[in-house]
Amino acid sequence: MLFRKHKRPGPVAQGRGETSGARPVPESYYIGPDDLIKGNIVPRGRKKVRQFAVLVNTRVRVVTTGDVVERAVYEALVAAGAVAPAPEPAPPENGGE
Repeated sequence: MLFRKHKRPGPVAQGRGETSGARPVPESYYIGPDDLIKGNIVPRGRKKVRQFAVLVNTRVRVVTTGDVVERAVYEALVAAGAVAPAPEPAPPENGGE
């Protein structure tokens, strides 16, 4: 019982009942192997991963390729220039109205 994995509650979907055309902002972002532009390359077993440390709300977060990070950490990575910002979704068209 000491080493049992506990299920972590997932992020709560906000605004499920809303039918607006705006796309919801994701709460978490996946940092892929090609996403990190800056950082140190660190060997992990037979693979090499890239790591970058960023300061978020007086805490240092070390982000490794393959991690899923919160929005605040992602915004700090974008501000530091370590990750290219995600492209903005195109506004919905009204079909000629």
